[in-house]
Amino acid sequence: MITKQVIDTLYKKYRKLPKSIDCLDFGLLFDAIAEHHDISVDMDSDSLIIHSLGDRSPFHKIPLSRIHAIVPFEEWVAIVLHSSIIFLNRKSPKVSVHVKPPKLSFVDKVRMALAKE
Repeated sequence: MITKQVIDTLYKKYRKLPKSIDCLDFGLLFDAIAEHHDISVDMDSDSLIIHSLGDRSPFHKIPLSRIHAIVPFEEWVAIVLHSSIIFLNRKSPKVSVHVKPPKLSFVDKVRMALAKE
């Protein structure tokens, strides 16, 4: 089960980009979930294309240089980016995306506290 704690751990563990895109486990994408998500790599633009998301999704075409990790779970495969994680289901065409909320500055927090009063 993927919980908030698991998501936070993914962001912390894969905070930096890998030394090379060769360090990423692309085989996992093509072996485990290809039949449900129709994934391909566009060599001209060095991008990963997830056809199950549709052309209008901002996560449809992802530059390979922006992928921090590809992590397997029992039922999902996670594609970790800097401020978002795309979860692709292994058994169906389900997709779930987590977008990391922006961190508020001290001034923003004070403004919010004053606005509530």
